[in-house]
Parts: sequence; C-alpha cells; structure tokens
Amino acid sequence: MRLIVNADDFGYSRGVNEGIIIAFQQGIVTSTSLMVNEEGSEHAFDLLKNKCIPGTGVHLCITHGRPVSPVETIPSLVDRAGSFKKINAFYGEPVNLEEVIREFEAQVQKAVSRGINVTHLDTHHHIHLHPVVLQAVIAVALEYGLPVRSVNEEMKNTFLVRGISTPDYFCAEWFGDAVSFANFKEIISTAQNKSIALMELMTHPGKVDQTLSRNSSYKEGREKELEILCDSSTREFLKERNIELIGRSASLDK
Repeated sequence: MRLIVNADDFGYSRGVNEGIIIAFQQGIVTSTSLMVNEEGSEHAFDLLKNKCIPGTGVHLCITHGRPVSPVETIPSLVDRAGSFKKINAFYGEPVNLEEVIREFEAQVQKAVSRGINVTHLDTHHHIHLHPVVLQAVIAVALEYGLPVRSVNEEMKNTFLVRGISTPDYFCAEWFGDAVSFANFKEIISTAQNKSIALMELMTHPGKVDQTLSRNSSYKEGREKELEILCDSSTREFLKERNIELIGRSASLDK
C-alpha cells in the first residue's frame, strides 16, 4: 500500500507551521495543505519560498478567518464584520455557487502568484461535503487540473467520473481522543488488509502558540500528533508492513 500522510492547516499559525516542517523533516508527513487567509499564512509562504517543503495543496477555507476576495463580491459567505460565516450557517442559509468559486479561485491564485507548486485541493472543516461547495471545488479542480481529497465513497466516485484524481481511501479518524500509536497502527493495518492501493491519512501536527490557543479548540492534540509522527517506531512500523510513503507530484500545468 502507498500512503500519503497529509498535514492540514499549514498557515494557521507560526506554531502550526513549525510543527508541520518538523513532521516533514523528522517524521512521516509527506504532504500538506496551505491556508492562505490566516495569521500564519505569510510565515508559511516564507517557508515555502525557502524550499523547506517542495509544494503544498490549498486548504480551501470559507469557514474561518477573512476572505481573499473583496467582501462585496461574496456577500453570501461573510458576516457583517466581513469575516467568513461559521460552518453551521452554510447549512441554514442559501449559498451562492459563483461566490464560492470566486473565493476558491482567489485562494488558489494567491498561492500560484507566490510561485508555489500547488499539488492538490482539500477544504477546511470538509466543507465540500456541502453540495454547492462540492460543485465549486469540482470547477476549480478542473480549471487547474488538480487532485482533490474525497472524504467518502460517493464523493470519490463523483470526482472520478469528472476525471479528477483522488486517493482510493481517505481517513479522518486519527484525530482528537483517537490519536495514539496503537490507533495509528490499527487504522493503517485495517486499510492495508482491505487491499487499498493508495490511502490518505489526515493529520494536524503543530506546536501550541498564542494564535492557536486563541482561535482553535484543537491544541495539545497537535503536539501529541507531532510526537507520534516523528517517533522512529512509527516509521519502523510502516517499514515492517511494507507501506510506501509518497508525496504528491501534481503540477498546475493545464
């Protein structure tokens, strides 16, 4: 089995960024997803410029922070203060497809304009489970020729029908109270025993800093993930199971 270990939330804060870089350099993380609209985004851009990692996906975000687009062009996505609405609002109010596409394009273009090798797309809070947002992700993925994370079988089949590359299986269960070395081994072994060819594991390594403490409910768990992802026993387990760690090599060539 081939395994992509993706670190979500690159750009959220300096502490998260530093943890992800450590997980790349000392651990088993092979891929990451960049938030371009957060307090740590500029720090992440600097790290990418310095080639600390070869490339990044875009962690498309419309449920946290402020938009890249002018707020007057995406009124259905923002509150009166000009920040993105909370995730629950997307399931209680109409969502304008063209506005979501506009903001997603702006986020990808912000990464492209900084010379970043964009490798794939995924979304913060898995907001592309929303049917309108899913259509926006499909549109942007086709525009840029990028793979996309599928969070369930139905979504995977939707992408494949449209010619969009996606891993065979995505696991989001290694999170929060489920983060342990024992659970890591069980998740990986179960997938391998099902003869899955290519798996993506979502992770959230990081270091707790003031920004993270102020804005996120998931703090100490990030440091626990980082410790396990960088432990030599974790890499040795994958070697024993003959699991190949791979990154993402998609480009923006159209």
